Amino acid sequence: MEGMPTTTERKAPHVIEASTSQRRRRMPEGWMRGLVGGVESAAIGLVTVVVPAIATYVATAAAPALGDASWQAAAATGTSFWLLGHGGTMVVGGGAVSVVPLGLALLGVALAYGATRRMRLGSVGAAAFVPVGYLLVVLVAAAASPLPTNLAAAAAGGLAVSTLGAALALRRGRVPAPPGWTHRLQKVPGAVTDGLLGTLWALTGLAAVAVVLGALAAVAGWDRILMIQDGYAPDVVSAVVMVLAQVVYLPTALVWALAFAAGPGFAVGAGTHFSAAAVTTAPLPAIPLLGALPSPGASALSWIVLAPVAVGVGVGLWLGRRRRQESLAWAAAGALVVGAGAALVTGALALAASGGIGPGRMSVVGPEPAAVAGMLLAEVGGGALVVVVALHPRTWELLGAGARTARGRAVGAVRRGGGRAAAPSHTDPPSRTEEAPHPARSGPTDPRNAGDGGRTGGRTGDGGRTGDGGHAGRGTPGWGGTKLSDWTRPQDA
Repeated sequence: MEGMPTTTERKAPHVIEASTSQRRRRMPEGWMRGLVGGVESAAIGLVTVVVPAIATYVATAAAPALGDASWQAAAATGTSFWLLGHGGTMVVGGGAVSVVPLGLALLGVALAYGATRRMRLGSVGAAAFVPVGYLLVVLVAAAASPLPTNLAAAAAGGLAVSTLGAALALRRGRVPAPPGWTHRLQKVPGAVTDGLLGTLWALTGLAAVAVVLGALAAVAGWDRILMIQDGYAPDVVSAVVMVLAQVVYLPTALVWALAFAAGPGFAVGAGTHFSAAAVTTAPLPAIPLLGALPSPGASALSWIVLAPVAVGVGVGLWLGRRRRQESLAWAAAGALVVGAGAALVTGALALAASGGIGPGRMSVVGPEPAAVAGMLLAEVGGGALVVVVALHPRTWELLGAGARTARGRAVGAVRRGGGRAAAPSHTDPPSRTEEAPHPARSGPTDPRNAGDGGRTGGRTGDGGRTGDGGHAGRGTPGWGGTKLSDWTRPQDA
């Protein structure tokens, strides 16, 4: 064994290499700027409300009615009011205020829009962090405020407000959509996209109707508004705060005006109803903005419900001229998308503009969201549908085919009626009862039948009374039967 050579084989170690095919997940470029933009926009909106609240406290600190109130309580009230603008609730004097000041929501949309544009976010992924930053501020403000609020509703409202602002900024900056979204959007039928664009025009028209109606109501009740405002005898700071508090509720009042124009109307306290058909009122709180409400003796304005229908007709004309759909069904679908979109948006706004502004009777304020949405669906969607269907070429083709069919049936009925009127009666002579065929019409005669005129004449005329059946078989001009002079009288037979 000592002389035998030994060999040692060394095997290379087996190395398991990690797969490099998996891509590392990275945050989108600019996500931090989007997060900062969301926090910044929400913080600016919060400060915009809290600072006037503290200023009001400082200006009226010597008032005995304030009691032991402090500036911290004023800041908490301002914070609660800001959360109310996003869908939360606010407790005042033992009653809950849940009617959203939509002016604060619009302020949040504008601030999120400005932050997204200012941060120069170049992708949808980076802009998605704007609502995240906005939501963080909403959660911190709700946690820091000593006053109770509806946190879930405020968080949902904050997400909706900031998302809308960021989306508008991306649209303005023409930021391209992700590749997957572009492919999916190309598969959406043209009628649906046209209907969504038509929804924007319909909402614009409905907003114009609400603004005009609200302006007319303010002009009509301007004296009452000033009388209520002057009744408080406020100082300069208090007057400014009162005006600002009512300004942020102006969009909410415009939603009430839209409900008035749509037909269902709205309530300001239990037992009240303000609509175009009738007005039922009761004692109201002394708020200057409520001085614009119509009086019970005001004339009925039932015709105002035609305004939303006119908006639908205008959108229908726009749809017909934008891109005519080859199918009548798709054209009608576009009009229905307009009605459904307008109903959903206005229903959501009516939900935000309804709730309570205090205890007791004041816990029932605002329009009924389902009724407003249903009426606008019928008015706007119905108006657009009628116009789109009426302008479509297929409708005229169907109407033309139906008219031709009805005309053909009418002509056939007239002809059948004329034939029945010309049919012989039972008192006519036998020669007119059955007509022998005219030679020119019946063609050549079989020679075998020509000599058998007796049987033919007997069948054609009255074989029991005539003996010249062959004459009848030959036929005569005119009626084709036996001439009246050839008849044999019964006494000559």
